[in-house]
Amino acid sequence: MATVYNSPDSLIPFEEKLKKSYGLKIAQFISGEWFGGGFIGNNTIYYKRRDYVRKKRLFVRGESDNAYFKEHFEKSDNGLDYLNLDWKQVNWAEKFARIVSNSISSQNYTMKVTSVDALSEVKRQSRERFYKKHILGRDLVSQFQQQLGVDVSPGFDIPETEEDIPLFMQMRDRPKIEIAEELMIKFTKDSNDFLVNESQWRKDLVDVGIICARVYIDKNDGLKIGYVDPETYIHSAVKRNDFGDKYYEGYVESITLSDIQRESDLDDDELIKIAKSYAHINGTIEWANRTRLDDVLGYKVDVCRFAYKTSKTIKYKTKKRKGKIVKANQRDDDFDTEENSDFGMLSKTLDTWLEGTLVIGTDVIYNYRECENIYDDIMNKSSSPFVVFAYDMYENRLRSFTDNIEVPARQLQKTHLKIQHLISELKPDIVEIDLDMLAELDDGKGGNKKAIWETALTLMEVKGVVFKKRVNMGEDGTKDESAVKTYAQSQGGALSALFNAWAHYYNLIRENTGINPAADGTMASYSLIGTNQMAQMASNTITKNIVDTYLHFDKKICEVVSSRLLTIFKYKDGKRLRDLYSQVVSKDLVESASILKDRHLHEFGFVIELRPTSEELQEFGASLNLALQEGYIDVEVSEQAKDIAKYNTKMALQYLMYQRKKKMREKQEEQMMLSQNKSENDAMAARAKVEAEMQAYEHKKRVDLEFEQGKAQVDIIKQKAFAEIKDMTREKEFNEKAYLKQLESVAMADKEKYREDRKDKRTEKQASQQSQLIEQRKGNASAIDFEQDDTFQPPADGSLPLSE
Repeated sequence: MATVYNSPDSLIPFEEKLKKSYGLKIAQFISGEWFGGGFIGNNTIYYKRRDYVRKKRLFVRGESDNAYFKEHFEKSDNGLDYLNLDWKQVNWAEKFARIVSNSISSQNYTMKVTSVDALSEVKRQSRERFYKKHILGRDLVSQFQQQLGVDVSPGFDIPETEEDIPLFMQMRDRPKIEIAEELMIKFTKDSNDFLVNESQWRKDLVDVGIICARVYIDKNDGLKIGYVDPETYIHSAVKRNDFGDKYYEGYVESITLSDIQRESDLDDDELIKIAKSYAHINGTIEWANRTRLDDVLGYKVDVCRFAYKTSKTIKYKTKKRKGKIVKANQRDDDFDTEENSDFGMLSKTLDTWLEGTLVIGTDVIYNYRECENIYDDIMNKSSSPFVVFAYDMYENRLRSFTDNIEVPARQLQKTHLKIQHLISELKPDIVEIDLDMLAELDDGKGGNKKAIWETALTLMEVKGVVFKKRVNMGEDGTKDESAVKTYAQSQGGALSALFNAWAHYYNLIRENTGINPAADGTMASYSLIGTNQMAQMASNTITKNIVDTYLHFDKKICEVVSSRLLTIFKYKDGKRLRDLYSQVVSKDLVESASILKDRHLHEFGFVIELRPTSEELQEFGASLNLALQEGYIDVEVSEQAKDIAKYNTKMALQYLMYQRKKKMREKQEEQMMLSQNKSENDAMAARAKVEAEMQAYEHKKRVDLEFEQGKAQVDIIKQKAFAEIKDMTREKEFNEKAYLKQLESVAMADKEKYREDRKDKRTEKQASQQSQLIEQRKGNASAIDFEQDDTFQPPADGSLPLSE
């Protein structure tokens, strides 16, 4: 009879909950629900759950019990003795189950880690302000460099515009702590054979409908991600597929007493007590005072490793000064004080998990403690060491993908066996031989009747010829029949009906699961491409809930691993493991020591990013080709964009747009620079041309000047010669002129002399005439004619007189 235990009191102080006696109550409560309070029996809930899981696995393997089929074919007592059937099952279920499970792969998605704590947000905002400042001051930096020759740029790439900052930070400037977290999670998975366990988890989700994992800290090896067999998993009653409403869980494991001795602090007496409890299972032995522990260390015992959700209250005694808290000291859960002006109390209730190991069938527990969880997390997100998800949980009952195909698959097997039965019972077509008619046959050669019969049968078998003869039967009339007749069997026609039934149930599986011919590879090769793609998309849509369940499972594992890493990096007992993970990160991040020193201050969010579909990749490829044709994308950017598109086509397109705008801007600047250089080159060429022309002109003028100088010298010589000639001529002329001048002077002197003489003569004449006039007036004489007295007398030297 099962023993019923009540759930432990959850309102007692947390210090009481940490005691082993409270842990024993938890273990006994779990044991009462799953094991009946004692050893694992056939009528326990645990056995029924394990039996369900085993049957589903055997069904997918094609190894389920054949009793159902034998009952169907056994029509009477010992009826199976007359059937010659191969009862081995044709495994149709595995084909459909593996189509679904193999479509789930970590290669189809990526897990992105994002820091969501206040410290990371402050650093991110500071980085954004840094980029904005340099973007706004880009022109000023350029002016400094051009005019003053001072380079004040940051020395590394920065976004071109403010709109490019989010993409730039996501691709080029991710927080190092996020990269470090991804590296540590990847190392944890790789070091725990995650890919091997992943294959089994995928099968469990499809075949059984539940997947289980355990995440815990090993003091020597670090974080562990262990596979938990659904056959051994136990849990509280739940209604949610993510087991978010669970409050206890665990799993059963068969280990030896030696294992218990190694992993616990139990003394020899407690180990011997456990061995006595399992003596009826491991075989009877004589228990005497001389019995040694070494004799029973190989005993197998069942243990339940459990986790139990409860709450704890953290209280602080506060000291006040002028109404403000100036000091706070942590106190026990049962601490209480009255509020006054000097002292007060602060408290906060958080969820937490307790864990331990129960030896099933006994009252022995060990390794009872608080789980490694974030018990002071302000978000109150303590996590169980177990990560569990179900395909379809309803009122604590499991349902798996294989439940959808079990009934039609069973009918397929029945049809298969019936086809076997009919084929084994098929007989040749019945041939009726009329001996009387054969006796009447005559080959016309007079042979014996045996030879005639053999000839007739041979002709029928080889040529298909049947002999017919009309025989006069006397009073009975004439007999007109064939000697040999063939009757077709009707059993062969039943096979067509069975084949139709087989096709019906096979298509029924396809309808129930959504796995159409396009998904299982049986669609005709000549079918239209569009039809094939639509069928594949429909299949993916129907099984999407299974894929989503596994993605959430993987995401939850990463969250629990991250919470355990926080424990390692926060508390002093984790120094050795901190060094281990620091070495892991330092392989990719040299400054890992400075990055991980604040690991305990960070919290992370996890986002699942599915790999792009073929249609999305084709659309991206078209955009990439267009960008390449425009000439704004080079080969290096193209390859980088292709690598990004393998994980995220949206980010790849953003990257292309960013690089395209950057390239366009660079080309514009290049064209402006080329234009400026061309202008400068043209100016230099023009200046050089002018200088060349000036030099040529100067050279020409110098030559001309030299020529003119030579010519001038020649002219001078000529002028000199001419001058000499002229001088001679001039001298002659001068002499002539001087002589003439002299003559003129002489002439003038003579003339002046003649004038003076004439003047004197006129004066004398006038005076003489005046005297004559006076004398005439005085003498009152007659008029005097002075003309008659004027006679011309030439000069004595023979010169002519000059005119007046």
